[in-house]
Amino acid sequence: MSTLRAHDVTVGVEGSMLVELRVLRDEHPLWHNRLFQAFETGSLDRRDLQYIFSQYQAYSRSFTRFISAVMANCDSDLWRARLSANLWEEGGGCEPALRHAEIFRRFLREALDVPAPEDTVFDAFTQHFVREYLVACLGNDALAGSAFLSLGTEGIVPRMYQVFVTGLRKAGFRDDQLEFFHLHIACDDDHAETLEQMMLSYSSEPRWFDACKRAMTHALDLRLEFFERMVEELQRRRFGATVARINDGVSLCSLTASATDLRHRAEDATPALYTNAVESTGVDFTVTRIPLQAEVLDPRRVVIPPGKSNERHRHAHETFIHILAGTGRVEIDAQAVEVKTGDSVLVPRWALHQTTNTGSSQLEFLAVTDYQLTKRAYLGDAKAYRLDESANLHRGE
Repeated sequence: MSTLRAHDVTVGVEGSMLVELRVLRDEHPLWHNRLFQAFETGSLDRRDLQYIFSQYQAYSRSFTRFISAVMANCDSDLWRARLSANLWEEGGGCEPALRHAEIFRRFLREALDVPAPEDTVFDAFTQHFVREYLVACLGNDALAGSAFLSLGTEGIVPRMYQVFVTGLRKAGFRDDQLEFFHLHIACDDDHAETLEQMMLSYSSEPRWFDACKRAMTHALDLRLEFFERMVEELQRRRFGATVARINDGVSLCSLTASATDLRHRAEDATPALYTNAVESTGVDFTVTRIPLQAEVLDPRRVVIPPGKSNERHRHAHETFIHILAGTGRVEIDAQAVEVKTGDSVLVPRWALHQTTNTGSSQLEFLAVTDYQLTKRAYLGDAKAYRLDESANLHRGE
């Protein structure tokens, strides 16, 4: 088995067990973690990405330690030699400036504008992740160690890094800035294959499948925990300044604030934030943001002509509606609420809703949302924030 290429093992007991392990890997909850969702929906900004990848470099610069630990536990000089080739490539060969950890630091410096990546202070959960990874590589025998680093680690890199590339592109990064990820998407299949071959060389052992499954799952579980903790910290950082201001008990009203900073007059012209008119569906409305700078609230004025409505849609923020003029009907999920001038309506978060002008004059209402707060918590698609009844996505804020 030691000379068998991993991708040639497609028949026999070993082949069927390897296929089963790969299926278990591809169905692991890791692939549905919130960090991946945020990358795929493009809801991470540059500050988020600076934090995420500055923390991730702790893993990147430790990777040669993981390979070395597995080598140290391997009694086969053949597999130590094969793994040394992986180490040689990871280390940049004869060009230390091309070692993968340095290429990653260059990405941090040049693409993400992190001035001194080497000075990053790693969070406790990041240190825990790297430490547990090293402990697993040091503490397992060659069989489990090779499964940990092949199926559970190198084997997921192309798919995982493609998720990262997708999010980075959506954040405006060019492919020439993403050398590190493209390099690993291209070469880590070879690295994974070497480790899989090493793992398969032990397949005659009765415990082989269970040992591989346990080691692979441990690696995937560690990464899932790391990514979920990172999302929690990311959200804490997004809210940190707001929470601090709340707890300070100090007025945020500037001593130099004028009446125009605190008041918007009805006659003051403001550009439309969002308009839509679809004759076939009776949609016709205009949304104008009221330009008062609130930290959490986001007030808007909506106008709907007689007999028309806005889109049937839903969104992450909750909305308080106050009718300024006219009569209408607000549908909220399965409920229909008739409204007139002076009425107020609450639209709960994510409720499917639509407002229709049932009168003969213009329907106007004030919509106050917690958008400025919600946008920091929401890790869904920021560019596809509105969903109409037919599941067509409309850009909204």
